[in-house]
Amino acid sequence: MSCPPLPRRARHRAAAALAVALLTTALGACGGQSAEPGGDPATAGSGTGAPTGASPSAGPSAAATTAPPDDVQVVVTGDVLLHQGLWAQAEADGGGELDFGPLVAGLRPFTRDADLAICDMETPLAPPGGPYTGYPAFEVPPQIVPALADVGYDACTTATNHTLDAGPAGLERTLDALEEAGIATTGSYRTAADAARPLVLDAGGVDVGLVTGTYGLNGNVPDAPWRVDLLDVPRMVDRARAAREAGAEIVLAAVHAGDEYSSAPNQQQLDVTHALADSGEFDFVYGHHTHSVLPIEKHGDTWIVHGLGNSLSEHATRVPVNNEGLTVRMTFTRQGEEWIGEPPVWIPHILTVDPVRWCALPAEDVCRSPEEDAASLARTAATVTSMGAEADGARPWRPLGTPTPGQ
Repeated sequence: MSCPPLPRRARHRAAAALAVALLTTALGACGGQSAEPGGDPATAGSGTGAPTGASPSAGPSAAATTAPPDDVQVVVTGDVLLHQGLWAQAEADGGGELDFGPLVAGLRPFTRDADLAICDMETPLAPPGGPYTGYPAFEVPPQIVPALADVGYDACTTATNHTLDAGPAGLERTLDALEEAGIATTGSYRTAADAARPLVLDAGGVDVGLVTGTYGLNGNVPDAPWRVDLLDVPRMVDRARAAREAGAEIVLAAVHAGDEYSSAPNQQQLDVTHALADSGEFDFVYGHHTHSVLPIEKHGDTWIVHGLGNSLSEHATRVPVNNEGLTVRMTFTRQGEEWIGEPPVWIPHILTVDPVRWCALPAEDVCRSPEEDAASLARTAATVTSMGAEADGARPWRPLGTPTPGQ
């Protein structure tokens, strides 16, 4: 797994050219142009994020005259990990009903207008009325799903160590709820046919493939080998190739692995992420599971975000890192017949307390306290840049020295 990175395959360029021709002559681009690379996420152009084959939002005349986009912005976030404290907050916000909208509202400027926004659904969903359970075997309120859809998520990966906490029934219930809300999924499946079909998403007129896998299932044994995608480099590479054969011009890999609360990738993560990058089949590799932020690295010509931390969580054991996370924006630009990943932009966040809210750093207002905000930001920045990301061009979405009001 230490072989040198391979160049993008010639057939990938051919696939990209074919996709461009098809889009130009038949459907045209779906959705508007993205913001300029490096622009603020809140001003980025919007895209549908719909699985390929969905009806374009523009009419036939617009489709015939709109050129394919030259850039596409993809936003990825970490684990959606609901604990009792979060649904207690949702109940308080909803006046007795479960309303997760206020909790996730801070994400909207970053997810809503991306061409494609992807979450990781860490845990299975319970029936609407419960009962709900937390650690160690989760079944969480499905009311989180409309809140995720409302802030703009287009897809979620569902291969995690908790995927089978509620058995196949919980797995299928989770897929049903997400897909009913218009959120595409990959990583766990209802049928063998579903498992064999690559997920290819329309990101503002560009087809993007998504491949994922988890290191394990907490000792749960699937009823069929195709039920959940496990970390298997050859199989993930094969799935990437299948996605390209299905029309994907860009392919992403999501790796669910690592040591909890760590600040560095473990050997399994390094072996897997580097092998995926070296295969030449993936344009971007990212990870989750550790409930902590991990470094960003440029490996060869492929960017790797080793760990996004939690997007939403409220662990019974509170340590600073498990209330922190990253939202990462990747911009891909068309250069000739290839798509090139620009240096990522990372958005650090922390969860506030009483009430619990997702809060980007540095904040327009104080998230927790000036001291806690500054410490979180410094800790996150030191971790993110510890494998050379800053020297290679990765940057925070806002200067880290931006003063928080009141400081």
